[in-house]
Amino acid sequence: MIHAQRCRRVFELYAFVSITVAVWCAAGALGVQAPYDVPATHERQCVPTGEIPPGVARTIAVNWRHPFATGEYDIVGSVSEPGDDRQAIELAHIVMPHTPTMATAVVFNRNANAPQSAVLCLDASAE
Repeated sequence: MIHAQRCRRVFELYAFVSITVAVWCAAGALGVQAPYDVPATHERQCVPTGEIPPGVARTIAVNWRHPFATGEYDIVGSVSEPGDDRQAIELAHIVMPHTPTMATAVVFNRNANAPQSAVLCLDASAE
């Protein structure tokens, strides 16, 4: 009787380990990835520029929420300004190269008399 129970427990342990190993191997073979492991193909990020002094350019960094596979992606940017003095802040250029996790752009305050602020938006696409 004791021998039969011991054999049954050994068999149950063997079955449990075998099934666990099989599931683990199948998940690896099927390439199952968690959603956060999948590289982004498109991302839009908007960040405030903060107050930029008159006639000054500022470099703004944008950190992507979902990293790209490489730094090889296209970016289109824009700035939007509140208030009456629109078009004082302009997107001068996007800094090259990009990293998978971050891009930077230079914005310029064309207003020579007053500090201005805006929101910088970057759209990136790896397709």
